[in-house]
Amino acid sequence: MIIPSNAAILAVVLYSIALPAALLIWWKKRTGEPFRCFLAGAICFTLFAMVLEQISHAVFLAGDNAVSEVLTGSPAAYTLYGSLAAGIFEETGRLFGFKVLLKKHREKACAAAYGIGHGGMEVILVLGMTYLIYLLAKCGVPMGSDAATESILTAANGIGFGTACAAMFERISAMMAHVGLSMLMFLAARQKGKLWLYPVSILLHAFLDVPSALYQYGVITSVQVIEAAAFVTGLICLLAGKKLLDRYSEPK
Repeated sequence: MIIPSNAAILAVVLYSIALPAALLIWWKKRTGEPFRCFLAGAICFTLFAMVLEQISHAVFLAGDNAVSEVLTGSPAAYTLYGSLAAGIFEETGRLFGFKVLLKKHREKACAAAYGIGHGGMEVILVLGMTYLIYLLAKCGVPMGSDAATESILTAANGIGFGTACAAMFERISAMMAHVGLSMLMFLAARQKGKLWLYPVSILLHAFLDVPSALYQYGVITSVQVIEAAAFVTGLICLLAGKKLLDRYSEPK
């Protein structure tokens, strides 16, 4: 069991690098978009999702206060907070990216490039780093205290190729969503009268995260349900973003 588990974990680590790299190279060769469009997505995801959103979680979920007790004590409250927090922070990050970091880039291809950078950084930091920690722990690298190392090893030993494939497939669904939502936010930032797409994108993003939040709380126990919901929602985001972006006329 150990060797197959190690191979499955290593496959996910390599995949977490290969997927965003392949998409970046493909889109850059196809459109010629500058690297800064991809980089802006990566920077905004890191700042808004991995820093600011985590600070919010530390206060409202892990904090010793009445709000934390309410949110962690109710599946509905936990799901509502978790899904909306992800939507608000990440979509605000996208709006910031297009309005500030990429304000001079008005070409359609920039929207997808940003989405690839945003989603690609999520693949690396969320999936890749998690599985890299699993791999290092299985190779004998201490992960803090003995209890922490043992907990990580227990999780790592339960990973087989089925689990690994599910994790990799889920990232494809997430990437579709990130590209589609980036298209919507590009339009919100570039077209007059389209700022209403900002709250719409927040709600779409929140809806995408609802099954995962329910799974974390134990309300949903089927991984297949989570994967199916993520794929359908990701596809909807991508198709909606592309349909609206196709109507956008680039300035001459």
